[in-house]
Amino acid sequence: MTADHKQCEWLGWFDRYDTDEALRAAAYQPAIPIQGLQQMSVEEACKQLDQAWEAIFVPGQQHLVMLHSLLDQARGFAMSMYPTLKDYNRLRCSSAQPVIAPQPIRCLTGLAGVSKSSLVQAFERICQLQPTADFLTDGQRLKVHPVRRVVINGQPAILGILRGMANPVALSGRARIEMAGLMGHVGDWLSATATSTLVVDEMQFFTQSALASTKTSQLIMTLANLGPPLVYVANYSLVRKFLLRPQEEKDRLLGAPMVLEPPGADDPLWSAAVQEYLSASQGTFKLDAALHALELHRYTGGLFRALRKLLLQAYREARAHDRHEVSQEDIKLAYRSREYSSHRKDVEDLASLAVSPQMAEKRPDLVCPFTEVHVGGTRGAVKPVLSRQQQPVPPLDAAALLIESTISTAAKARLRELRRAANAPPDERMTATVTRLPKRVQVSAQSLLQGAQVLRDVIKKPRSAAGQPSPQRESGDAETS
Repeated sequence: MTADHKQCEWLGWFDRYDTDEALRAAAYQPAIPIQGLQQMSVEEACKQLDQAWEAIFVPGQQHLVMLHSLLDQARGFAMSMYPTLKDYNRLRCSSAQPVIAPQPIRCLTGLAGVSKSSLVQAFERICQLQPTADFLTDGQRLKVHPVRRVVINGQPAILGILRGMANPVALSGRARIEMAGLMGHVGDWLSATATSTLVVDEMQFFTQSALASTKTSQLIMTLANLGPPLVYVANYSLVRKFLLRPQEEKDRLLGAPMVLEPPGADDPLWSAAVQEYLSASQGTFKLDAALHALELHRYTGGLFRALRKLLLQAYREARAHDRHEVSQEDIKLAYRSREYSSHRKDVEDLASLAVSPQMAEKRPDLVCPFTEVHVGGTRGAVKPVLSRQQQPVPPLDAAALLIESTISTAAKARLRELRRAANAPPDERMTATVTRLPKRVQVSAQSLLQGAQVLRDVIKKPRSAAGQPSPQRESGDAETS
């Protein structure tokens, strides 16, 4: 352990990132370059690429705001429990269990593949002691884990999850242990390791029922009773299940949500993330992040998981044609492929949400359950008039961009002319003369008979010109007339 880490003060792991720059540098996880893809099989190369991309984390402004909030909450809990090392030792030597006030339960939600897990992994990473979890001072060696992240995955029961969180030495040789005893032990173990936040991730498959949420709700409530503040990661679909729970449970489960939105097409985070993905294998992807970021956003909706799947499928398309370099055409083929069809459907439905209210009913898993009510201003208030130079620049609309990408070149040119004319100042706009249409003649029986006679004359002319008159038809027409 270096001298810098020996001199780390108690709870100093929460005070290292007071600025956005320091926090961004600590949370940033760059790509690890991959070598020798050409010598690998297609599946092995795709596996290496996917692992390298999954480890990447480029923090944006949303991430920094949430990380600051989580750090403040963890620091506040630690200061209330053991503000000094002396208080920590006194707490550990006390025979009485400390009384801990109920801590808040925070829900981190967002679309699937928007980097929620990467965010909580970054939170755990920036708080952990370096290079090991050992805290050395005054002859003491303590194992400190300021943030504990629990991954549920396929755990079938709450008891098994608690056993995985316990001190393995204390449970060795004990085949069975009651829930109450296990809860007390895990809570004491979290206090011994100075854990100030418990993060629960990958809960979507804890219960296989499409509607039931009782089991997942019980899991969160049980882990929240261990002591430290709890943060759980959930997709929109799981949050909607919790909205059907009784009110007292909703107040605890959904009282402090954090919603992580995908970056926009013009967000610097998106271009930086695309650049990081491309740098994982230099020379493999013949793409430019600045030039192709907008197109990649249109194909992925700003979802990082979809970006990984799209690039992987594009690499497979290139290898299928005996090439080791991925071009823009391979990206287009990957977007239209069967393998990407599930993600393509999600992206197209996301784009349709902006123009089709019915889509929100068909795909509630794509709509944030936490809505905002925008209160209008004072009645009669005068809105400030902005000059042409001060007019706000409208944000890029993903739905409009997706629709415009499908129209022809001539239609795009005509659309640009219309926009230019609409945005022109009043003195530069073209004037036009309004011409009144002729008054429509009233329909009468006589006008209908005249129209019918004109139609019969038009029909008979081609037959006469061909030299094949029909006397019977003509006589019939004469009788009719």
